[in-house]
Amino acid sequence: MPHVPVDTDVYEVFAQTGAGSALSHVGSLVAPRREAAWHLAKETYGRRDDLSRLWVVRRTDMIVSSAGDRTLLAAKTRMPHRQPRFPTTRRRDRSDGPDTTATTVAVPDTAVAGAGTRSSAAGPGDAGSARAGADPVLGGLWRALADDLFVLGNRLGERIVDYIDLEESLAVGSIGQEALAHAETVLALHGFDEAAADAHFFDRPQLQWQVSRVTGLLGDWPSTVACALVVSAAVTVLAEESAAYGPAIAAVRDEQLVHLDHWRRWARALAAWPETREEFARAYAEVTHHAGDLFGAAPHGTPAGAADGSPATAARLHARLAALVGDSGGPGSRLPDRPVPREAGGGGSVLARCLARGRLVREHYAPEVFL
Repeated sequence: MPHVPVDTDVYEVFAQTGAGSALSHVGSLVAPRREAAWHLAKETYGRRDDLSRLWVVRRTDMIVSSAGDRTLLAAKTRMPHRQPRFPTTRRRDRSDGPDTTATTVAVPDTAVAGAGTRSSAAGPGDAGSARAGADPVLGGLWRALADDLFVLGNRLGERIVDYIDLEESLAVGSIGQEALAHAETVLALHGFDEAAADAHFFDRPQLQWQVSRVTGLLGDWPSTVACALVVSAAVTVLAEESAAYGPAIAAVRDEQLVHLDHWRRWARALAAWPETREEFARAYAEVTHHAGDLFGAAPHGTPAGAADGSPATAARLHARLAALVGDSGGPGSRLPDRPVPREAGGGGSVLARCLARGRLVREHYAPEVFL
């Protein structure tokens, strides 16, 4: 993977959502300077809730405990009856039976049998395989689109503070975070727990990723609009094909339809404005020309670049994608007539920057620091 310099700092964000709530750690972010970090935190973590307080602290300025400090941090008393919650806890422990009310996620036939969680030690693509009737083609396509959503979400996250228009900033921030959440949902439905999903996205070398060629074009705003439009259209098409995944994928489809409508409005605007008409026409032509591999992923467990294994399925999905993209108000699609295979190691500097920024946040980030 090419080296991508990251001339930014990592900041930790603490927020309080109400006068009676605690100030809690809500996440981390990367920013070039303090003021930008605070505004980025406000747009990222405060767009859906009213915040009472917002603290943004450079990680290198913090004094935090490590795993070796657990003995020092242990409670000095071994008398549980002196703890403030003891009476309530004891009553609950004595009255509650086994918890049989836990909500389960419907896992489709394409998922691993019985995989409610997946060990983080398992590498991407292992795990005992498929149940009877599994469809490796749809599973492979979902895993590939999860990579595209991850890159798109990260790229949109970098643009949250680029806008003078607050409404557009909030919309882009929401779409970016939902793209990342959808990528995680896809992995969860394939048996990944949180640690395994984190490893899948951040521990894989770039040479093992099979992102679509369009992700390497996520550059200026016209290209970003075109890329986001075709990725949203592809996820929508595959979600409509994947009824067996149940309500989780239905929710992804509904949110992606909102995203698609947002990017269509932008496409119509950029195609209509004299100042952007030619630039967007070039960007749209280039992006759609490279979008033939969105449904060209190899099935799960086959070598990179292998044939799809179900040409009829890929061709049907590709045709539906072409119809959606062609009806999006753009200046003319150049989507190929048939899907082409994805190739490993793509994504260029766009993917490299996403991985570098994410690994910068994770570096020296012991799980014991923030609970």
